[in-house]
Amino acid sequence: MIETQARVLEVESGAALVEPMEPSGCSACGTKGGGCGADRIGQVFTLRSKRYRVLDPRGSKVGDAVVIGVADGAVLRGSGAVYLLPLLLVFMGAMLASHFAPLANSDVWSIAGAGAGFVLGTIWLLWFSRRAARDARFQPVILRAVNENLFVLKELGS
Repeated sequence: MIETQARVLEVESGAALVEPMEPSGCSACGTKGGGCGADRIGQVFTLRSKRYRVLDPRGSKVGDAVVIGVADGAVLRGSGAVYLLPLLLVFMGAMLASHFAPLANSDVWSIAGAGAGFVLGTIWLLWFSRRAARDARFQPVILRAVNENLFVLKELGS
Protein backbone atom coordinates (compact mmCIF):
# COMPACT_ATOMS: atom_id res chain seq x y z
CA MET A 1 0.00 0.00 0.00
CA ILE A 2 1.36 3.41 -1.00
CA GLU A 3 0.50 5.90 1.76
CA THR A 4 0.69 9.66 2.31
CA GLN A 5 -0.79 12.17 4.73
CA ALA A 6 -3.46 14.67 3.77
CA ARG A 7 -5.89 17.16 5.29
CA VAL A 8 -9.65 16.80 4.66
CA LEU A 9 -11.10 19.91 2.97
CA GLU A 10 -14.64 18.80 2.12
CA VAL A 11 -16.78 15.79 2.94
CA GLU A 12 -19.51 14.13 0.89
CA SER A 13 -21.30 10.81 1.15
CA GLY A 14 -18.63 8.09 1.05
CA ALA A 15 -15.90 10.40 -0.23
CA ALA A 16 -13.77 13.38 0.77
CA LEU A 17 -11.76 16.10 -0.94
CA VAL A 18 -8.23 16.12 0.48
CA GLU A 19 -5.05 18.15 0.08
CA PRO A 20 -1.68 16.44 0.59
CA MET A 21 0.30 17.62 3.62
CA GLU A 22 3.69 16.37 2.46
CA PRO A 23 5.64 17.42 -0.62
CA SER A 24 4.92 15.17 -3.58
CA GLY A 25 8.60 14.73 -4.43
CA CYS A 26 11.01 12.21 -2.98
CA SER A 27 11.73 11.92 0.74
CA ALA A 28 14.76 14.23 0.41
CA CYS A 29 12.47 17.30 0.10
CA GLY A 30 11.82 17.27 3.83
CA THR A 31 15.45 16.79 4.88
CA LYS A 32 17.88 19.44 6.11
CA GLY A 33 19.64 19.68 2.71
CA GLY A 34 16.32 20.11 0.92
CA GLY A 35 16.99 17.62 -1.87
CA CYS A 36 17.09 18.80 -5.47
CA GLY A 37 14.22 21.27 -5.19
CA ALA A 38 12.21 19.77 -8.06
CA ASP A 39 9.04 19.92 -5.96
CA ARG A 40 9.53 23.66 -5.37
CA ILE A 41 9.97 24.24 -9.11
CA GLY A 42 6.77 22.27 -9.74
CA GLN A 43 4.90 24.40 -7.20
CA VAL A 44 5.92 27.58 -9.06
CA PHE A 45 4.16 26.39 -12.22
CA THR A 46 1.09 25.03 -10.42
CA LEU A 47 -1.60 27.69 -10.12
CA ARG A 48 -3.98 25.76 -7.87
CA SER A 49 -3.28 23.68 -4.82
CA LYS A 50 -3.44 19.94 -5.35
CA ARG A 51 -6.77 18.50 -4.26
CA TYR A 52 -7.94 14.95 -4.73
CA ARG A 53 -11.23 13.11 -4.29
CA VAL A 54 -10.72 9.95 -2.24
CA LEU A 55 -13.00 7.25 -0.88
CA ASP A 56 -13.88 7.78 2.81
CA PRO A 57 -15.25 4.62 4.46
CA ARG A 58 -14.49 5.91 7.98
CA GLY A 59 -16.49 9.15 7.89
CA SER A 60 -13.83 11.85 8.32
CA LYS A 61 -14.58 15.46 9.26
CA VAL A 62 -13.38 18.66 7.63
CA GLY A 63 -9.94 19.57 8.98
CA ASP A 64 -8.95 16.01 9.96
CA ALA A 65 -5.40 14.91 9.24
CA VAL A 66 -5.64 11.50 7.60
CA VAL A 67 -3.51 8.85 5.93
CA ILE A 68 -4.62 8.02 2.39
CA GLY A 69 -3.46 5.01 0.45
CA VAL A 70 -3.57 3.38 -2.95
CA ALA A 71 -3.21 -0.36 -3.46
CA ASP A 72 0.29 -1.42 -4.54
CA GLY A 73 -0.70 -2.93 -7.88
CA ALA A 74 -3.12 -0.14 -8.83
CA VAL A 75 -0.42 2.33 -9.86
CA LEU A 76 1.44 -0.23 -11.95
CA ARG A 77 -1.72 -1.61 -13.60
CA GLY A 78 -3.06 1.87 -14.26
CA SER A 79 0.15 3.20 -15.79
CA GLY A 80 0.52 0.08 -17.93
CA ALA A 81 -3.02 0.43 -19.20
CA VAL A 82 -2.69 4.16 -19.86
CA TYR A 83 0.81 4.30 -21.38
CA LEU A 84 2.01 0.89 -22.48
CA LEU A 85 -1.03 -0.61 -24.18
CA PRO A 86 -1.86 2.40 -26.44
CA LEU A 87 1.80 2.68 -27.44
CA LEU A 88 1.91 -1.01 -28.29
CA LEU A 89 -1.26 -0.65 -30.38
CA VAL A 90 0.36 2.15 -32.42
CA PHE A 91 3.49 0.08 -33.06
CA MET A 92 1.56 -3.10 -33.83
CA GLY A 93 -0.73 -1.23 -36.21
CA ALA A 94 2.27 0.19 -38.08
CA MET A 95 4.07 -3.17 -38.23
CA LEU A 96 1.03 -5.15 -39.35
CA ALA A 97 0.12 -2.62 -42.02
CA SER A 98 3.71 -2.53 -43.25
CA HIS A 99 3.85 -6.32 -43.40
CA PHE A 100 0.67 -6.73 -45.44
CA ALA A 101 1.08 -3.62 -47.62
CA PRO A 102 2.35 -3.60 -51.21
CA LEU A 103 6.09 -2.86 -51.39
CA ALA A 104 5.59 0.38 -53.30
CA ASN A 105 3.45 2.07 -50.64
CA SER A 106 4.60 0.43 -47.41
CA ASP A 107 5.39 3.75 -45.70
CA VAL A 108 1.92 5.13 -46.35
CA TRP A 109 0.35 1.92 -45.10
CA SER A 110 2.56 1.98 -41.99
CA ILE A 111 1.36 5.50 -41.19
CA ALA A 112 -2.25 4.43 -41.73
CA GLY A 113 -1.71 1.38 -39.49
CA ALA A 114 -0.18 3.54 -36.77
CA GLY A 115 -3.18 5.88 -37.06
CA ALA A 116 -5.56 2.93 -36.69
CA GLY A 117 -3.60 1.76 -33.64
CA PHE A 118 -3.83 5.28 -32.21
CA VAL A 119 -7.60 5.31 -32.67
CA LEU A 120 -7.92 1.88 -31.02
CA GLY A 121 -5.68 3.08 -28.16
CA THR A 122 -7.87 6.16 -27.67
CA ILE A 123 -11.02 4.02 -27.57
CA TRP A 124 -9.29 1.72 -25.05
CA LEU A 125 -8.32 4.71 -22.85
CA LEU A 126 -11.89 6.03 -22.82
CA TRP A 127 -13.25 2.63 -21.86
CA PHE A 128 -10.55 1.99 -19.23
CA SER A 129 -10.88 5.43 -17.60
CA ARG A 130 -14.64 5.01 -17.22
CA ARG A 131 -14.18 1.54 -15.77
CA ALA A 132 -11.37 2.59 -13.41
CA ALA A 133 -13.40 5.56 -12.14
CA ARG A 134 -16.03 3.12 -10.84
CA ASP A 135 -13.57 0.47 -9.57
CA ALA A 136 -12.57 0.86 -5.91
CA ARG A 137 -9.27 -0.98 -6.57
CA PHE A 138 -7.99 2.03 -8.54
CA GLN A 139 -9.23 4.69 -6.10
CA PRO A 140 -7.27 6.22 -3.22
CA VAL A 141 -8.93 5.63 0.14
CA ILE A 142 -8.67 7.14 3.61
CA LEU A 143 -7.06 4.49 5.80
CA ARG A 144 -6.90 6.12 9.23
CA ALA A 145 -6.64 9.38 11.12
CA VAL A 146 -3.23 10.84 11.92
CA ASN A 147 -2.65 11.35 15.61
CA GLU A 148 -0.66 14.60 15.57
CA ASN A 149 0.23 14.23 19.26
CA LEU A 150 1.91 10.89 18.63
CA PHE A 151 5.61 10.79 19.55
CA VAL A 152 7.74 8.45 17.45
CA LEU A 153 11.27 7.56 18.49
CA LYS A 154 13.55 6.87 15.53
CA GLU A 155 16.91 5.14 15.76
CA LEU A 156 19.77 7.23 14.44
CA GLY A 157 22.55 5.49 12.53
CA SER A 158 26.01 5.74 14.08
